[in-house]
Amino acid sequence: MEQEKPTKPETDRTFPEDDDTLYREMTVHMPRCYFPTSLGENSILKFAGEEFRRVKNIVCRRYNFNEDKYIRENAGVSPFDSVRGNFEQEVYRRLRKDYAHLSIISIRRSLMEKIRDAVKKENNIIGTFYRNCGVHYREAESAEYETSPIVVVHNSAFYGYGGYESATVYELFIDGNGKLLCTLNGEAGEDFDEPIGQVQTEGLLEIAHWLEEHGFISADVNDDEIVVCEGCGSDNIQTQAWVDPNACTFIGTTGIDRYDNWCDECEDHQPFCTLKEFKERMEEWWNSLDANQMEQITGCRQDKCPAGDNHQGFAETCNEWWENKGYDEKRKIWKEHNDC
Repeated sequence: MEQEKPTKPETDRTFPEDDDTLYREMTVHMPRCYFPTSLGENSILKFAGEEFRRVKNIVCRRYNFNEDKYIRENAGVSPFDSVRGNFEQEVYRRLRKDYAHLSIISIRRSLMEKIRDAVKKENNIIGTFYRNCGVHYREAESAEYETSPIVVVHNSAFYGYGGYESATVYELFIDGNGKLLCTLNGEAGEDFDEPIGQVQTEGLLEIAHWLEEHGFISADVNDDEIVVCEGCGSDNIQTQAWVDPNACTFIGTTGIDRYDNWCDECEDHQPFCTLKEFKERMEEWWNSLDANQMEQITGCRQDKCPAGDNHQGFAETCNEWWENKGYDEKRKIWKEHNDC
């Protein structure tokens, strides 16, 4: 019985007959370099696999090659299997670490997370043209804002040059699948929805600033995340750290020894603490003062208080004086009098 011959590609072009020829054909369709959006090991492996499949599909179309049919007729083997390893190694060789690009991606992710958190708090809908929250403006139109974010979005399906188009943001919302979208109003007056990831970086900044301006994003600083000098509370401090010299990015501190730290205000090595901890220390100190100490610090006179109020009025006056001081003013007072 004559042995069945392997299936050959059905095409006018001759499909590469050996591994070297097929590998060279695939590399023709590779760009000279790649700029990955993440340098994590899993991300790089996934990227190389996706690139292999992309180029393989190009080659199959070029030679009208039916890979599925070939695999069925050749014991489950594809001609691409033997070149995949070399191809992916070539992808790794062409990878470039563009740290500016990676920094922009990190900034975009941070902005989109901030916008998503704001939208979540308003029952998944924030109107940015109409003053609607929690419901779509189509369902319940309300008064308008004086200003709205104007952004540039990119979508390859757009007719505009390069797929870019500018539009006014009418609404931000999270759909039933958990996807963050924005409703845009284009130059022709039409409304359309786009994923927030299609908005260019400047537009994301514009949206985030608009949300903060209108109270949807808190401008308050998280005192737990700010580090200050434990000795004086100043944030004019430095610490020794490990830094990536190529990316100029922070990796981590060298240790927790006070001699790794420096405070410009104290002009000395000092341990650090959080801003929250230092504020609590100052409040504890203030609450521990007696009436004579408060009089010395504030300049308020105990004898000016109404008789018979058991000095309650004096204490309230002093506490109001203290609360009206800003952080740096309180620090100055604390530094001058914390030994009294």
